[in-house]
Amino acid sequence: MPAQWLGHEGGGIHKANQGDAMSDRSTRSMTFQAEPPEVFSALQEAARRTGFQYLSGDVTNGTAVFSSGRFLLGFGEKVTARMEQVAPGTVQVTLSADPKPRVAGWSGRRGPGTDRLAEALLGLLPHAG
Repeated sequence: MPAQWLGHEGGGIHKANQGDAMSDRSTRSMTFQAEPPEVFSALQEAARRTGFQYLSGDVTNGTAVFSSGRFLLGFGEKVTARMEQVAPGTVQVTLSADPKPRVAGWSGRRGPGTDRLAEALLGLLPHAG
């Protein structure tokens, strides 16, 4: 993959995303001014709004797993959210898509689920930074 393609989806970057870290594969990180339980609830709401199903998670461990599949882990994209409190009142959320090809046309780059969940989450919590 050419170096100029890494982490670049083309087009402009939404203003709220300019401080977000994006990798060349399937990960997207954002930092919010919130407490872990608020972030966990917002993740569940973001999933509901974007058509993802909540599969499992634990606010105390800082994880949540969602699927876009109609059948439990059958087809569709799986997105894992990891939450880490980096300072009092500040939580970093890292969304990562399942790297396995689950949907026809999967390109190996960050799946559309990480983008959809991230955009919905940005609308629910105050961005730090």
